[in-house]
Amino acid sequence: MIKFYTVIVIFFLTGNICAQADNLKNEINKIIEYDTDINFEKTPGFIVAVVDGDSTFYTSFGHRSRDEPESIERNHLFEIGSTSKVFTSLLIFKYLEEGQFSIKDKVNDLLPQDYINPRLEQLTLYDLINHISGFPRIPEFFGKKQKNTLDPYAYFSKEDLLLYYRDYVPRRNNDKFNYSHVNYALLEIILEEYSGMTFHDLMKQQIFDPLDMKNSFVDFSEDRSITPGYNRAMRKVKPWSFASFSASEGIKSTAEDLSNFVRLNLGLKYPTLYNSVESQLQIVEKTNYNDKIMMANGWHVVDQGKKYNIYTHTGKTSGHTSFLAFVKETKTGVVILSNSSWGVEDLGFLILRMINYNWNRKV
Repeated sequence: MIKFYTVIVIFFLTGNICAQADNLKNEINKIIEYDTDINFEKTPGFIVAVVDGDSTFYTSFGHRSRDEPESIERNHLFEIGSTSKVFTSLLIFKYLEEGQFSIKDKVNDLLPQDYINPRLEQLTLYDLINHISGFPRIPEFFGKKQKNTLDPYAYFSKEDLLLYYRDYVPRRNNDKFNYSHVNYALLEIILEEYSGMTFHDLMKQQIFDPLDMKNSFVDFSEDRSITPGYNRAMRKVKPWSFASFSASEGIKSTAEDLSNFVRLNLGLKYPTLYNSVESQLQIVEKTNYNDKIMMANGWHVVDQGKKYNIYTHTGKTSGHTSFLAFVKETKTGVVILSNSSWGVEDLGFLILRMINYNWNRKV
């Protein structure tokens, strides 16, 4: 009899979850049709993961490839581009929590000594993490190293980056916010110098494995099947390769793995890393985007006034886009991965608003 009732309970729970997933897909379809300009000719497909407390729902739209009707699944791989930065920042904050770094450590003290720049003697880890170093988005001579615009980081080496750092002359007002990939490329070198490990191995050991992110990695190998990506001309493109800048742009992941990361940030799972997360999520800087967007150690924070803040980051490569956003107070989050370079972040914010407002929450 106990087994019978157990089966009945499981049956109804499963049915309820399926009904919720179907309802979610219907609601997202309405948003796509009436509130966005998403074009499936430009974006063949994408997958949405919604975290709502202890529940996570996955639903996909369109196709994994223009050549075949296969749907995108939760374990399909995507490049996440600049969303990599929040993982790099978390790794730094894990070391800060353990007392291995100080947020005010000087960058000159953490890089190889042959590349010290006396003009940057006041530059700190904090400045790199929060984009107030004064560095431009990419080095001024970056394009001279490019051999393929569809694979921009393949030939800009860490030696090139260190030489750039050594010779850099700061501009005036270099303590103002200026979003820069250079900052996180330098953090990659700092982490590797300190640990004696590659950034790929560090992320696997310190972040991916503890979070059960079994399909996430940095270094790409041809034996991994990554979701086909399309550029703005709708040509299929290969994943980026990296001689440097992996910590800024280089992580590959899945909707399922990124949902685990969202759950960590919501305090729902993986308590061993949550002290690091709590420190990382402190709002510390204003940005130059507008007066409603602030910086929290790698995360962008949307200030909604009397409503709860939204933490978010997006990423883009030649063929993929990524979107992460969550609201701490309501334990809700959204992940979107798409297989074209056309963005889907507007859809992500609309879904986050929908799951909060429609389910009687205040965002």
